[in-house]
Amino acid sequence: MNILLTFDYELYFGSPSGSAEKCILSPTGELMQIAEKHDARFSFFVDCGYLVKLREYMNEYPTLDNDYRKIIAQLRQLSASGHDLQLHIHPHWEDSSYNGKEWVFNTGRYKLSDFPAESIDRIVALYRKTLEEISGRQVFVNRAGGWCIQPFMETGRAMKDNGVWLDSTVFKGGYFFSGNYYYDFRNAPQDACWRFSDDPLKPSENGFFTELPITPLNVSPWFYWKLFLLGRINPRLHKPIGDGNPMPAPGYRKKLLTSFTVQPLSLDGYNARLLNRGLSETKNKKSTNHMVVIGHPKALSRFSLRALDKFIDKHKQEHRFITYSAWAEKYTGSFS
Repeated sequence: MNILLTFDYELYFGSPSGSAEKCILSPTGELMQIAEKHDARFSFFVDCGYLVKLREYMNEYPTLDNDYRKIIAQLRQLSASGHDLQLHIHPHWEDSSYNGKEWVFNTGRYKLSDFPAESIDRIVALYRKTLEEISGRQVFVNRAGGWCIQPFMETGRAMKDNGVWLDSTVFKGGYFFSGNYYYDFRNAPQDACWRFSDDPLKPSENGFFTELPITPLNVSPWFYWKLFLLGRINPRLHKPIGDGNPMPAPGYRKKLLTSFTVQPLSLDGYNARLLNRGLSETKNKKSTNHMVVIGHPKALSRFSLRALDKFIDKHKQEHRFITYSAWAEKYTGSFS
């Protein structure tokens, strides 16, 4: 089994956003130590809108100049160590600003599809170029911010023009709708991966794009009640390392606490407890030979970092922990 451990490299989008040090730099540094210990490689989906905004304000605010330089240095170190840096787009950065003390977010246009076609083209091209200049490598994978990849047609045109042909956003059965925050993967294929053209949920044999979905998992409300209790009993172990707040998503917490939900297999916080279950269920599916796990440095905890370390140590003899670049080279024969 090939296991892709992936991390969305970003701040929080609530108030406050949290600091670059605690949300990104420090937890990513710990991930690098775990990777080096086990000779594993991870994939980081870099929120390039944040980098563009840092560059815009860094000459005016020394704090942001310091953040930018540290982040660029870490990203280059990640790339030099063999980790993947791939494209993660939260386009609401286009409408957000820094007031001298904190980031002020405007999430009225949260999805790429909320922008006109010419803006989508500009955003994708700029963000891809920004990341390639940092990593020194080709960027060819996308993960939509907040999983909000639908509708895809205009986004797809921009991705195709920029050589981004692999997507890893969908998780079968996932669904949420709250204002401008929307994704619906209930009709996604059961396949391990598939090609598509204009809709990531509709396979097309000759499609330009390939979807390598995140591994889904059915989770009971009891799991989240337990997480809720553990966070109060032992906050040092279970509190996120990041010091910000998530973007408000009305109804989401209630949904988790009252009904079974389909979630992406995650490394965030107590969710890391489900890693072994996710691997066991994936191995039982004869149609797949890979598992994709999502995480966020900002949402990692002491518990999840410990669980990740144990998980890799337990399974590294039998399974391979690889990047999208390694996966593409082995399974498509088209990456160089």
